Amino acid sequence: MDKRVSGNALEVSKYPCTEEALKAWQKIYGDVFTFWTGDRAIVAVCDYEKIVHYFVKNGELFQDRPDDSNYTKYVGRGDHGVVHLNGDYWKNQRRFVLHALRDFGLGKDLMEQRVIEECEDLFVKIQKTLSKSSSDVDLPNFIDVAIGSIINNLLFGYRYTEDKLYEFDDLKQRVKQYVTASGQPAALIYRSNPQFYEKLPYFKDKLHRMRKQAIHLVDFFKVRILEHVEDLKNEDMATFTPTDIVACYLKEKRNREVDGEDAYFTDQQLVGLSFDLWVAGQETTANTLGWAFAFMIHNQDAQKKVQEELDAVIGSDRVITTADRPQLPYLQAVCNESQRLANLVPTNVFHATSDDVEVDGYILKKGTAITPLLCAVLSDEKYFPEPRKFKPERFLDNDGKPKKVDENIPFSIGKRQCLGEGLARMEIFLVLANILNRYKVLPGAELPSLERTRGFTVGPKPYKCKLQPRHV
Repeated sequence: MDKRVSGNALEVSKYPCTEEALKAWQKIYGDVFTFWTGDRAIVAVCDYEKIVHYFVKNGELFQDRPDDSNYTKYVGRGDHGVVHLNGDYWKNQRRFVLHALRDFGLGKDLMEQRVIEECEDLFVKIQKTLSKSSSDVDLPNFIDVAIGSIINNLLFGYRYTEDKLYEFDDLKQRVKQYVTASGQPAALIYRSNPQFYEKLPYFKDKLHRMRKQAIHLVDFFKVRILEHVEDLKNEDMATFTPTDIVACYLKEKRNREVDGEDAYFTDQQLVGLSFDLWVAGQETTANTLGWAFAFMIHNQDAQKKVQEELDAVIGSDRVITTADRPQLPYLQAVCNESQRLANLVPTNVFHATSDDVEVDGYILKKGTAITPLLCAVLSDEKYFPEPRKFKPERFLDNDGKPKKVDENIPFSIGKRQCLGEGLARMEIFLVLANILNRYKVLPGAELPSLERTRGFTVGPKPYKCKLQPRHV
């Protein structure tokens, strides 16, 4: 295939996953190099110090996203949401999301109570399953539903109770297929111009399958929003107090229409925002926890240390809250090491230069795609000796107290750092803490595979385990 069409996708396909190709190229070409996705050049920055220099200290010059308008239009969502936006539009929507998360209790008890509610429901489901059979348990699936319920409740105001599980199962499968397709070597080629590549036989079916899932997701969010609009049609928006992000957005949209300032708040934008927040909020956190429990199963000594700490500090099966976190340093270290080793978004979401700029002696034109390569930093032996090993002690000092490791950047860094980092960290801590306090997590018929797979986000392969109650 012509290099002008394929870029480096053929070279990538020779490796078990994309990140292995990128790390191999780093060894050959150094800490800053260029690879091609179809006809688009991507500059990869691999060294932590250089990433800080460019994306933090000079963040204004690297805060844009590449022009993905061909792709976003092709999949039916257009240039909407928060992930792909630039300029004042992005800043405005980002500010709205941060304010909404704050108003709904991030950093307060309200958001924590939502997470704990899902933990308690999770335990009821697990106990019901254990009472019926001694068979292995699909723990990642239970966690999937719990995290999906949290983000759906935050967005649309309802949880995934038994009568709504069919909706979650369908949505989750489509999200998984869409995200997996987005990380395949073929996607590295066709993303910049899908309308052109779908004319080529090799790409046609791949593009149509991916587009079908994306359009279904867009339609799902449109329907949920229309239902919300109908529910709120008799509300006085001037005095109405929203309890979810969509309602909050609709109120903000109404207020701006009254003031003649509605340019950034549109129906299409709300669909894109819901898409971004649901997919990012569910997929990444659920996959991180799936990896975390796989690591616990493989590293029983580490699990034993967590549970000894829990027994000393908690000493019962009571619900663990974030107020307990300071007394649980080893568990904090396990959370950090799980996120590092999970390396969930290895290539990161690509940035673009906001102006002409010099990088490592080269002049990059405005709009050049560039990425801080998270997989390179999180597996860098300079910062994490024996990076493939699960070693929570990396995040503890000599006195066993939490140690901040700046190079651990699973949520990225700089202006485009993950908006939901605070919520994700809370979810990971509370779910991991409460499950490990209630149950010993043991291997099922087979150990979970730790093999890395292709995908924009990299989750573990499906696995089951045994759960042994610890407080009988």
